[in-house]
Amino acid sequence: MEKRNQKLRKLLQMTFFRLKDKDTLKWIEITSSREKNTLQVDPDNPAYLLEKKDRISRDRVPEYLEQKLAGIEKASVKIIERGSVITLKILPGDVKMEINTQDKQLQHQKTPEYGTRQDFIRAGEAEELLKAVGIMSPEGQIKADKRRKFYQVDRFIELIDEIIEEQPGKGKITILDCGCGKSYLSFVLNYWLTEKKRIPCKVIGIDDNADVIASSRKIQKQLGYHNMEFREEKIMDFQTSSDIDMVLSLHACDTATDEALALGLHLESKYIIAVPCCQAALHQKIDFSWWKAISKHNIFHNRLADIFTDGLRAAALEAHNYRVSVVEYVSPLETPKNILLRAVRGYHQPGAKSKYKKLQDNVSGEIPLENFLKTLDYRHKD
Repeated sequence: MEKRNQKLRKLLQMTFFRLKDKDTLKWIEITSSREKNTLQVDPDNPAYLLEKKDRISRDRVPEYLEQKLAGIEKASVKIIERGSVITLKILPGDVKMEINTQDKQLQHQKTPEYGTRQDFIRAGEAEELLKAVGIMSPEGQIKADKRRKFYQVDRFIELIDEIIEEQPGKGKITILDCGCGKSYLSFVLNYWLTEKKRIPCKVIGIDDNADVIASSRKIQKQLGYHNMEFREEKIMDFQTSSDIDMVLSLHACDTATDEALALGLHLESKYIIAVPCCQAALHQKIDFSWWKAISKHNIFHNRLADIFTDGLRAAALEAHNYRVSVVEYVSPLETPKNILLRAVRGYHQPGAKSKYKKLQDNVSGEIPLENFLKTLDYRHKD
């Protein structure tokens, strides 16, 4: 039995070393002839696990389990993390390890319900998540009034997955969601990266609305997503000493889109993703002299201003060495704000700065993005 115990010790140490820097552990089930126990992750501090009255630090769990199983001939330990289950089967003379993913087959329908698509986020697999964010009913059906939202969620993941897949060396990704609101897309992106792609990530959501931050924190606690945090904070006040790999800005209102783009540039984020909103800041500052015959009509004037504003945003990103793709996020029949900008850092484009400067010459003063970027750089200069 001593040889078996040595193997058990080695496997437990190896397993928890693998989990050391991850926030994906959910609970541990211990089954033996004596009893069945569960160690739950402390919802207030994921560095600890709880078993009845015991509170055990994660560093001590291998030793705790080894002592608990000492002298027991047969038992099993299931270590459940987001996306997989590690099972240790303890036999009289041996210990066997199995690692299984938790991918489920669709439970409720074989084809997507009308008004949805499930190319990436499948209802049967993501049931716990979809119920928590209110897209799925307690009975396991996509709510009729949330089908469009589910479609948008799946499409969003497709567009993010494309740019992540093309990058080599997919290490841990730290994501900042600016003006996160109810954080639908952050929760789903966290699920997709962690449980489906097996890419570790950390998600930070910021919003100056206390109610939506409280709501997001409640959902986070319900799902046990320990790698997420939500702060009641303005975009321009955000500070960090860590690298931010991806900045999101999704339908952020007022000046928040430009603030988020400026913050992404200031932080030198590898990815900047934006569904732009509120283009009104430039409507009265654009020189329409070349298009007077068209812009005299208010509808044309406003649409040209919207396109010009988002075009300037894309050109600004290119001038700062980002490769930018502009894609249709959802059908314009769903919402007129259906453009998504995807920017990937590290692509110098000759002439991009001069072209951007020429575009800016058609605007009275600087675009908001540039003013915000100057403010951020000034605040944080050495």
